[in-house]
Amino acid sequence: MKNKFLKGAHLSERKFKEILKLFSEDLTATQIANISGVSRVTINSYLKKIRMQIVKYCESLQPEKAAGSVSLGHRAHALHQPQDIAVAVKTDVDRIVKPVIFGIYKSDNKVFTEILPDVSRSMIQAIARGRSVLETVGSAERIRRFNGVVDLSQYRLYHLGHGHHEAESKTVLDDVDGFWGLTKHRLAKFKGLNRNTAYLHLKECEFRYNYRHEELYAVLLNLLKTYPLNLS
Repeated sequence: MKNKFLKGAHLSERKFKEILKLFSEDLTATQIANISGVSRVTINSYLKKIRMQIVKYCESLQPEKAAGSVSLGHRAHALHQPQDIAVAVKTDVDRIVKPVIFGIYKSDNKVFTEILPDVSRSMIQAIARGRSVLETVGSAERIRRFNGVVDLSQYRLYHLGHGHHEAESKTVLDDVDGFWGLTKHRLAKFKGLNRNTAYLHLKECEFRYNYRHEELYAVLLNLLKTYPLNLS
């Protein structure tokens, strides 16, 4: 069965486009399965592949990443591991062994994100308070390249000032707050995230925010027509 968006699929192009349209409307996998009549297992498989393609696209646009940040290449092995390690958000914080922390910055009118696996909560708090004690280990300089840093387990955004002109700072701040508002709302639906797929969902939020003024379904169609998915 020919499907120019999903190679090797036993699914018609028409049905796949229906699934993609529902995904663009930000429905959950369960909702998409119920509406489309396709099994939840199959929907989960397709959505993961769509998200991985979104990640690759976002990373292709991203300026040079900070040392120690996570990319899809570094996550490829983990994304295929069977374990389900839930990352709680806001509640049950004491049970978190290592929180998911990510940085947000704006470049060329787009918002970009990076997960920072070697950055601790105490480091963020020290930087946000303006302490320079971390300069000796090089952490402060690396963290300060971001306009904001989020501790996902506590649902908390830390703003980091950079001394921009007032008008520029206001624009950057609005985008950081706007992105975090969208991300917080979306991730709350999951009531906790699989630690191994947190990066996929984060980059999806980045993609949705950067194309919020466009028809997302058309953007996704164009992306997958250029870079089709492959089930093999």
